[in-house]
Amino acid sequence: MGVTAILFCLFWIGSGNFKKMPLLFFKNPLVAIALLLFALLVAGVFYSPAPLEDSLTYLKKYRELFYFAVVMCLLQGKTKSARYAENSFLAGSVLLLLLSYAMYFSLIPNERYGYSNVYHITHSFFMAVLAFWCLQKMFASAWYYATFWIALFILTTINLFYIAPGRTGMVVFIALLLLTLFQRLRFAHVFIAILATCTIIMGAFFSSENFSTRVTEAVDEIQNYQAGSSRTSLGMRFDWWQNSLTLIEEKPLWGHGTGSFKTVQARLIEDTDTMASDNPHNEYLLIGVQIGYIGLALFVGFLGALFLYSFKLAVHQRYVLQGVVTAMACGCLMNSFLLDSHQGHFFTILSAILCTVPDATTPAELPS
Repeated sequence: MGVTAILFCLFWIGSGNFKKMPLLFFKNPLVAIALLLFALLVAGVFYSPAPLEDSLTYLKKYRELFYFAVVMCLLQGKTKSARYAENSFLAGSVLLLLLSYAMYFSLIPNERYGYSNVYHITHSFFMAVLAFWCLQKMFASAWYYATFWIALFILTTINLFYIAPGRTGMVVFIALLLLTLFQRLRFAHVFIAILATCTIIMGAFFSSENFSTRVTEAVDEIQNYQAGSSRTSLGMRFDWWQNSLTLIEEKPLWGHGTGSFKTVQARLIEDTDTMASDNPHNEYLLIGVQIGYIGLALFVGFLGALFLYSFKLAVHQRYVLQGVVTAMACGCLMNSFLLDSHQGHFFTILSAILCTVPDATTPAELPS
């Protein structure tokens, strides 16, 4: 991933596409918002109370926002290249799925992440996105291709609910499944489809120990939460979210600075039993703590602008981009996905790729 990012930055410069950046900034709101958000994070380094090394480490993690603009410059109007990039992501996700099954059936050594070679939250998130992509392909394909996508969807769903332990992916999967129903079905059929979906999820709950255990744990963690002393996954998140709200109230406009969460939280929780953390596992709150309501408005505005821009695209790109935004928006409620490397790269690069593919019925042009 790092090598690829370096290469496309070099190609961006070597091809002369960097000259497009000023024009894109002023004529494409998506590029403008992404670069303004990144610029605000750069500015946050200068007033952050955190050590400079920590601030620069956090800023480096947000470089994906700059990559969004780079990909837009490189692929604007290049439909064939954009399709190659999209299909490459699909191929990588399928490979991740096959590796997981190979570990589960002891065909290859198991990794420490739970039947995957990436962290379990990351794996479950990508499985949810892959399942969504399979549904989109199924609806758009002839029956003989649709059969393949249905089979892949079933394999991905089984992996997500019966093998992979990540709860985030399960939540994202349900959100994307509901989104697909509203995208692809007539309103009269949506209600029936939702009932069928609920029945399937209930069936998975009673037949999958992996799924039922994770749900039961979540309910138990919520019911037994005690502020400052809970050491469960959700319990500690509740503490960090409360800390974040307090810190945002202290500096609501510009925040405490880039990479400041660990430093300012340490001051806040001194002489308490709350566990320290380097981020609150909620991207909205993390952005708010670092660069205030202005930064939070830019981040939420970026998500909203991408969703609105999707209506300018052809059907496939429209629906998939809406799914990418929905997956990111849901995932950021429980995790700091823009900060996290895999999910952050996925969101910014895939959304940029989808935005560069013009509507098939109109000439390619910059959005106004």
